[in-house]
Amino acid sequence: MPLTPAQVQRYQRNIDVAGIGVEGQERLLGSSVLVIGAGGLGSAALPYLAAAGVGRIGIIDGDAVELTNMQRQVLHTDLGRNKAESAAERLGLLNPDVQVEIDTTYLTRARAEALFPHYDLVLDCTDTFDAKFMIADAAAAVDAPLVWASAVGMQGQCSVFGVPDADGIRLTLRDVIASEPSPQDYPRAVNVGVLGAMVGQIGALQATEALKILAGFGEPLVGRVMVLDAARGRWSVLPLRAARPRIRPSEQE
Repeated sequence: MPLTPAQVQRYQRNIDVAGIGVEGQERLLGSSVLVIGAGGLGSAALPYLAAAGVGRIGIIDGDAVELTNMQRQVLHTDLGRNKAESAAERLGLLNPDVQVEIDTTYLTRARAEALFPHYDLVLDCTDTFDAKFMIADAAAAVDAPLVWASAVGMQGQCSVFGVPDADGIRLTLRDVIASEPSPQDYPRAVNVGVLGAMVGQIGALQATEALKILAGFGEPLVGRVMVLDAARGRWSVLPLRAARPRIRPSEQE
């Protein structure tokens, strides 16, 4: 639908960005994103998606706000409240153009495969590898584009999976990490801490990647992973390739 005069004014700074324009903004308003996790990453990604005018945003989180969350999960103000409900209320106040849908339960693989096809894009804003592999495997099973990220301590990373690269190959999380690590084999915030501002940088990066894909401009992080070493003030971009042989679409019979 054409933008109203009020929408043109609201989104003027988006429209002025090279590659977006009015058509890109209209695409954003007609698009949908499912965000899994309204914690640290989600607290940064969700407001930027809503403010940019993503027309329909789904939020899934079965967790409640705790005092230890408040140092980084800046979307929330009320302790004990479900995070999806809290996030939805804030987004509604931020931008009435946006339709927000919530699920206050924890996601399962079956539920994920049923939900993902109803959205243009999925954001993984969870904080454990068991959740991340479940989400990534479900997205791969139904060909859902996925913006993935992780953040702990002073380090974060972000990539885009399920979007064809220059050769038409869709990389998955298992191309980066072939098998799910045991919980004791990777650091978690509960053990090593996490700087809230660093998590915010990674969540905002997820929103940026999502908006590029939805509006159809720029070069998303396909076939690459962006890594932040916040302690040293360094960003790195690492190339990715398939961990096992893939058949290109052009080679299929």
